[in-house]
Amino acid sequence: MAREIKEVALCLSGGGARGAYHLGVLHYLDEQNIKVKAIAATSIGSIIAASYAAGVSPKEQLEILKSKEVKKLFKFNWFKESIFNIDIEAEILKKLVPITNMNELNIPLYITAVDLDEAQERVFYTGDIYQLCQASSALVPFFKAVKIDEKTYVDGGVFNHIPVAPLINLNTPILGVNLHPFVNNVATFNLFSYLKRLIVSSMQKNVQKAKEVCEYFIESPEITDYSILSLKNFDALFELGYQEAKRTILA
Repeated sequence: MAREIKEVALCLSGGGARGAYHLGVLHYLDEQNIKVKAIAATSIGSIIAASYAAGVSPKEQLEILKSKEVKKLFKFNWFKESIFNIDIEAEILKKLVPITNMNELNIPLYITAVDLDEAQERVFYTGDIYQLCQASSALVPFFKAVKIDEKTYVDGGVFNHIPVAPLINLNTPILGVNLHPFVNNVATFNLFSYLKRLIVSSMQKNVQKAKEVCEYFIESPEITDYSILSLKNFDALFELGYQEAKRTILA
């Protein structure tokens, strides 16, 4: 049997298409009737969190992500400010996140993004969900930066991959989920592999700090076998997250 855990505060990292791993973790929490008291998240984690806090189950999210409509969200932008544009008016977004105001969510949510004008992380807990999730996921040059109140924002994971700070004073065990574990091997020696390793290495300081305050920390070395850009492995990632949550919470 799992430990007697009644609730957790959840921190979800970024990681592109690996976000289906988060869904496996959430599904396990639901199965065990473990309440999520609050969520802090960045990038794809913010989208998964917003959907869950709006009442969309992990399995429902998984089916939405696997649908053909998801691919239609991304439009090639011919390198005008970014490689892709996201169609925020698409109907599939309304299915994924049926609530647009942060104040109306069922679970308190903290979304992080990087303020380029001030060169610092900002935590949002009110505002338009679509706009904030877009800002938090604006990984340049793939997606363009987002303007909010005359400020320019980009992907929150650039500064802080595991934004646990908003959860520390809630007097609730914190569960962190990391989609970018550091694996001490480089399978191929090329420019892309070195750049990817450089980015992941730069995240490790904040990841280590997060581990120190999280009672539970979930990550799987195997997840590095899955591209953050591929839309083909959602079922496998979901199962990987589910099994790792089970192992971590049972430990």
